[in-house]
Amino acid sequence: MRPETRLDSAAFQLTPTRTRCDLIVIANGRKEKIASGLLNPFVAHLKAAQDQIAKGGYTILLEPDPAADAPWFTRGTVERFVRFVSTPEVLERVTTIESEILQLEDAIAVQSNENLGLKSEEGHNGKPVDSSMEGGRTGYNTDGDKALVLYKPDAHPASALQNDDGVHEEHSKVQLLRVLETRKTVLRKEQAMAFARAVAAGFDIDNLIYLISFAERFGASRLM
Repeated sequence: MRPETRLDSAAFQLTPTRTRCDLIVIANGRKEKIASGLLNPFVAHLKAAQDQIAKGGYTILLEPDPAADAPWFTRGTVERFVRFVSTPEVLERVTTIESEILQLEDAIAVQSNENLGLKSEEGHNGKPVDSSMEGGRTGYNTDGDKALVLYKPDAHPASALQNDDGVHEEHSKVQLLRVLETRKTVLRKEQAMAFARAVAAGFDIDNLIYLISFAERFGASRLM
């Protein structure tokens, strides 16, 4: 039976103790065993299997919806499901990295907008000071040698402190943005390696579409 062969059904044949099983695929009256082992790992991933085993019996039957076309229900799809049960981390790592990258992109967008807002605010507040008021000068004696400039200590320090705080805030935001961008770059490299491992295990993009359809039909939530 070829991997692309469309199946009529697949069945888990349980042992008398109901702890182990053989996985049989059926197409056009022909049966083939493609896997065997402990029952629990398979049942843990399939809600359809959980519902059936709760009713008793020694066979768990998987069938596509008879009212719908199911090109995804092939021997190859069931074999890939068996691989996923054996090593779920291969696909879940891809999903985890993709989720973190999306979160980082949202955070980067927010941080970039905040930085633009801060620069815009600085542009409005950075107007030059009138030279007639520079230095807090409030009075001037035109007598050459006795010219005095009266300075009020509290004239500008508050404004200077505010400017320092603004500069510090801007630097902190820029630094945070760089950290986020660096993390995103690292994750992109990890994502490429995770994709390569998934493809090597037989999970390429075309196969994943069929595997997701399998998951939706039989309640394999960890695949969705």
